[in-house]
Amino acid sequence: MKNYYCFTVLFAFLFSVNVYADKKQIDVDGEWGDGPVRSSAPEYPVVSIDDNVLSIYLADALESLVIVIADSNGFIVYQDCISSNGSGYTYTICLNEQPGCYTVTITHSLGYLDGSFCIEQ
Repeated sequence: MKNYYCFTVLFAFLFSVNVYADKKQIDVDGEWGDGPVRSSAPEYPVVSIDDNVLSIYLADALESLVIVIADSNGFIVYQDCISSNGSGYTYTICLNEQPGCYTVTITHSLGYLDGSFCIEQ
């Protein structure tokens, strides 16, 4: 009975954490490594959005990764060149932009990735 109670409490906790999580992974297209983007190595950056905070997770160390964010009219609202010293690095960008749709482009010597996301009020 004790195990059932622990399982129930654990399940309720995990469910409540997921209910309040607004982080949404952004689908990206492009070429990374030797061919089209796929889930196998080499690891490509994973892009997600939570309200107005864009996160880019780098599973592997990468140097000279260029990030460009543009609005729906093509105007660049953010641009930076980043490097990670190690694996498991998350780079966050706080976007103080108006609600609307934006594109993110990531370029590196391994290839490029493009994705789109929207900021809501």
